[in-house]
Amino acid sequence: MIRPDDLWEALDALALEQGLTPSGLARAAGLDPTTFNPSRRISPQGDMRWMALPTLLRALDVLKISPADFIRRLEGAGRGQGAPTAGRIRGLPLSRLRGSGLFDSAGHPTGVLWEEVTLPCAVTGDAYAIRVDTDAMEPLLREGSSLVLMPDMPPRRSDRVLLWRSGMEPVLGILVENAFSQDNRVCAAPASVPLQNDKGEASSGSGGGIRWAVLPYQHSEQGGVVHAQGDATDSAVPVPEGKAGVWLHRIVMGTF
Repeated sequence: MIRPDDLWEALDALALEQGLTPSGLARAAGLDPTTFNPSRRISPQGDMRWMALPTLLRALDVLKISPADFIRRLEGAGRGQGAPTAGRIRGLPLSRLRGSGLFDSAGHPTGVLWEEVTLPCAVTGDAYAIRVDTDAMEPLLREGSSLVLMPDMPPRRSDRVLLWRSGMEPVLGILVENAFSQDNRVCAAPASVPLQNDKGEASSGSGGGIRWAVLPYQHSEQGGVVHAQGDATDSAVPVPEGKAGVWLHRIVMGTF
């Protein structure tokens, strides 16, 4: 028997496979950006809502999957093949996301320091979550927010990302394209996680002279957050090229 949460989990998994957050999928389908937010899936009585059929059909059109294929996915055909769906993943508070031994040689979370966290939606692959336990990035990232990151999803320019460097403070921000001196040369990420340009094609930091950095989220005196514009690029943190223990992971979902 198909349940409402089965439908939501299947839709979340399909969206993540294509690099779409719930709000991104809603916008692409011409819907209100909050249509697929976890908070809107629960009725006032605490029950999981059924998705309206017209809404589902518009989402499936964006995801390029037929209703028949989606039903087969819901009924179990293909489950266990490719990326599995799950509601429990590994996670850590942002303040503890430093030191060594948190990621393996492929950039996936590993070790005993990780906690198990529960999400209200499905995730795929080696996704992990971090909880923002500081108010230094408010109002954009509020204290208590949770972010879901995909180590194997290539980041693109202007994506929200996490720059993790062993033994250093993690950096949350926006991936920007910038010019630095030769002595401060940067690239996107290790070769196992290549960047993509706006057309979805792989790009290299060393081949075409493109150099990347992360513009960190910072609280401003005006109550906003520094973005990748104007003089804000002075605060950009370069992504070291070819160094072990450096990972650039794409943020695909968040509860803000």
